[in-house]
Amino acid sequence: MPANNDPTNATTAIIGAGITGLCVAHSLQQQSSEQISFDLIDSAQKVGGAIQSTLSNGYLAEHGPNSILIKDKRIATLLRQIGLDGDNADAELLPARPEATRRYIVQNGFTVAMPGTPTALISSPLFSLKGKMRLLLEPFIGRLQKRGNPQREESFADFVRRRFGPELLASAAAPFVSGIYAGNPETLSVRHAFPRLWAIEQKHRSILLGLIAQQLGAENNPHQLKPSQIVSFRSGMHALPNAIADSLPQKSLHLGAKISSIEPNDNGWTIKWTDQQGKDQQKDYRNIVITTPPHKLSRLALPAKLHQTLQPVFDIASPPVTSLVLGFKREEIAHPLDGFGMLIKQSENSPLLGVLFSSSMFDGRAPDGHVALTCMMGGSINPQYADNDDQVVLQELDKLLGVTGKPSFRHQTTWPQAIPQYSLNYQEKLNTLNTCEQSYPGLHLAGNYRNGISVVDCMLNGLDLGKKLSRHSSTLH
Repeated sequence: MPANNDPTNATTAIIGAGITGLCVAHSLQQQSSEQISFDLIDSAQKVGGAIQSTLSNGYLAEHGPNSILIKDKRIATLLRQIGLDGDNADAELLPARPEATRRYIVQNGFTVAMPGTPTALISSPLFSLKGKMRLLLEPFIGRLQKRGNPQREESFADFVRRRFGPELLASAAAPFVSGIYAGNPETLSVRHAFPRLWAIEQKHRSILLGLIAQQLGAENNPHQLKPSQIVSFRSGMHALPNAIADSLPQKSLHLGAKISSIEPNDNGWTIKWTDQQGKDQQKDYRNIVITTPPHKLSRLALPAKLHQTLQPVFDIASPPVTSLVLGFKREEIAHPLDGFGMLIKQSENSPLLGVLFSSSMFDGRAPDGHVALTCMMGGSINPQYADNDDQVVLQELDKLLGVTGKPSFRHQTTWPQAIPQYSLNYQEKLNTLNTCEQSYPGLHLAGNYRNGISVVDCMLNGLDLGKKLSRHSSTLH
């Protein structure tokens, strides 16, 4: 017999204790209703998914995301609610150093600062005079004309070339895509991968004019927080999922669980699993929220028909990415490391996607007199580089940053399927997700493969879904 078969114990099951699932749980918890309860179920032994941190010998290495950008009041509120932001000197919230706003692009073997102002743009060696003049034409470029094919998706690369010219794509936009998606700008859908940029063109026709309108306050976003702020946490990014989990009822968290069956019933869903003590569990839920990534979603014990319908979602490409954190003595690096990091143009044929200057961004990432560099490798264009040999990396660091000597610290994390790609056929994936949710009442599919890949996107999506579930629950009572 199952150890637990109490259908009234929880109204919602959340599968996956990554940042999306945790924020769904947090949002439900904040509704403070006895009728809104949940179980958070994950096969891992700790929460956070890809957001993990390792502290060793005075170095702090992030396995996944290194920071978040706070530009939304809802994120700031959550951080206060879970105790990460406070007035005391020991508060976990750690703002980035001022120099973190500076970013470099590697061009012709040298690091060149990205221009941060119109004046800097004029004098920047990143673009030729012809390229700069082409940028100035952007306000006069119209929207994409889809004659004869209104459903055609435009790639991010085609979007940038059409609006700003090929130089901006090669020297700034394409490296930017590598830094965010580890992706190929030629195959990413601008509408889905960069929806805010796409929406600006739809509303204002011109990106530059739209950005000016936003700066002047023409866009009324009640959630916008100004100025935005890049932050991490003193003990590492894992402080974020850990703090959310600590704020939840202890009985709601089920780690180390092996789910054996997920089946719809007359009132919702029945889930069977084995807990980490080896005991069989079975519970009924009105709602089920599945936040696992596509490649793990395909391995869940879903109903056969649902599994078959979800096949297009399972096929979302997620290229491999490796994060290699290396520590050095400060005097062993010639570059001033005065910025967020560097991104590398594809024409450089580098084995690296980019390098984060981790100890320049945040305090506490390296011991005194040492620095930490986070080298990113792999991605859609050169997935084979995810398996780079250390010597290849060190040679590239020597060439680009003047790094000499042997690393005093090393920590590597390889994600075989890292970042979902919102490709040109992504609308098909969305249609599949919508169809499944409409066909199976109480089913909700969420995660970084839907509505944004960033940590903040996942947090906001989780918070919004929690509110939606609580509103639905309140109408039933």
